[in-house]
Amino acid sequence: MDIDSELDPITIEGLPAQRPIVAIILAAVVATVVYLAIQLAMDGAVELVETAAFGIVFTGVYVAFLYLRRQFQASES
Repeated sequence: MDIDSELDPITIEGLPAQRPIVAIILAAVVATVVYLAIQLAMDGAVELVETAAFGIVFTGVYVAFLYLRRQFQASES
């Protein structure tokens, strides 16, 4: 691993491989905030159950993606 990429705060390219828990939390937070913004723009109100359901489903899909990506990388090497 390149030392410069470890010290660069803007680089998140290797985040899912190096720190999957942080990547999952980051993806869940960003998805939830974006969904909240969309709800406010479209309806003018926030539905907490709907937002929570979206966050759970989105996070589950992202975790599955990370798992499959790791499996494919392991089978290629």
